[in-house]
This record gives sequence, C-alpha cells and structure tokens, in this order.
Amino acid sequence: MLLSCVLSLQPEQPASCSANLGRAAHAWFLDRVRAADPALAEELHDGQGLRPFTLSDPAAFQTDLSPERSYRLRVTTFSPRLSRVVKEQVMPVLPRTLTLADVSFRVTAIASDPAEDAWAGEATFEELVQQFTLAGEVPRLVGLRFASPTAFRVTGKKSPIPLPLPALVFGGLLDKWNSFAPIQLHPDVRRFAEECLAVSSYRLETRRVTFGEQGEKGALSGFVGVCRYYIEVPDRYWMGLIHLLAGFALYAGVGLRTTMGLGQARSLTMRD
Repeated sequence: MLLSCVLSLQPEQPASCSANLGRAAHAWFLDRVRAADPALAEELHDGQGLRPFTLSDPAAFQTDLSPERSYRLRVTTFSPRLSRVVKEQVMPVLPRTLTLADVSFRVTAIASDPAEDAWAGEATFEELVQQFTLAGEVPRLVGLRFASPTAFRVTGKKSPIPLPLPALVFGGLLDKWNSFAPIQLHPDVRRFAEECLAVSSYRLETRRVTFGEQGEKGALSGFVGVCRYYIEVPDRYWMGLIHLLAGFALYAGVGLRTTMGLGQARSLTMRD
C-alpha cells in the first residue's frame, strides 16, 4: 500500500524557527512510529539504503510562523508494513497538538483523499500499474511539479546536481520502486529515460537550503517548479512505465533527503 496524508497545522502562537523544519518532522515521525511499532522504527532509523517514506517541511523553509496561517505537514509511505502502521496506528491516534523544533502546532485536519487535497492519496502498487500501463492511450508528454527544493547525489560529483535531468528523475524513482514494490520494473527504464526523453518546457527556480546547526556547511541548492518531458520514441511499453513512475512520485519523492522535506513532487494534472 502507498499512502500520502496531509496534516493541516496552525501554530498556537507566533514563532520563529530554523529555515528547515524537515529534520524536526523526521524525528517526530519516527517517534510516532516507535510508539506503534518499536522494531519498525529502529529499522527505519538504523537501516541502510532507501527509506520507504517522505516528509515535507511544514514551514516550507520559512522562518517566521503565524497562528493566522495554516501550514501543511505531508507524510507519505510506500512499503506495505509502514503504510499499514501509519494508516491504522499512527494517524487515528494523533494528538490534537504536535511540537516541531519547540514550535507547538494544532492539528486542524488530516486529508488522505485527492478529492480533498491534490497532494493526498492512497493506492497499491498493483493499482498504479493498472492505471498507468493499461490505459488506452498514453500521452507523449509527462510532467512533474516539484514543490520543495530538489537535487540529486551523483557518484563522482562533490556537489548535488540541481537539475531535473530525465535519467536522474526517473532513474531514482525506478530504484525506489524496485526496492519496495512486489512488481519489478525493467532496469532499462533508466536508459530509456536518458536516451528517449527530452525536456519540453519548464518553470523552475533555484532555492538554497540549510540544515540546522550545519549552516552553510550542510547547505545545498535545489530547484522548485514545473518540468515537462517529451517522449521522443513512442514505444507503448516504455511510455507506460515512464508515466507509472511519474505517478509514483507522489508517494516516493524525488532526489535526496526526501525524508527531511526535500524532493516533494507529483505528476501534473489537467489543472496544472
């Protein structure tokens, strides 16, 4: 099961916070999982490799918070065990308030239905496969909205790459899918993305992000905005897999540090 829950939050009083609440959201989430399933929380904390969840930064990398505004904390999961724990044991018993980096928030709403919020959702891997690979017609355009700074760690490069290159975007999504889905996708999806996808249009901005006490030492540049890709080779099989991975982005996130607020992404809708 894949799950995306959006929590609406309001600060109980005006507050200042660090430029990134993603780290605090990460700690809060693991505490909630630990209360429900201690062994699973330890696996998430200590395990190596990809993590089957993402978290947004409720403050959207702002430092001044107002009780007159609503903020959003998004929690996504994409492993059956973790999704079940979050859906059945974490979300139903959330307290009315939560604290992130000494800032107290009231939880005013929780959405998991895309009819309520375009960033919410619930599905299975099998349902995504059916939705995107068995469709009667597959468009040659596929687009993604990147809502929080996104960048990619590339072997041999000292600094993260702040560009939505097709092989980085869809190759990373492929790695996450094949690490957690019961249905494996062909590894050549990465090569198809690199060789057969071209950036068609984009509206992107660069954002600089710092992480707590690390300051500039732990800072990185990422991009936010919209990017559309044109599939140059109209092969029905590979096109379906590209659209499948774009749909999976809602739950998996894109790029590095998605468990601390970066890489929040989803496929574009007709309204976009």
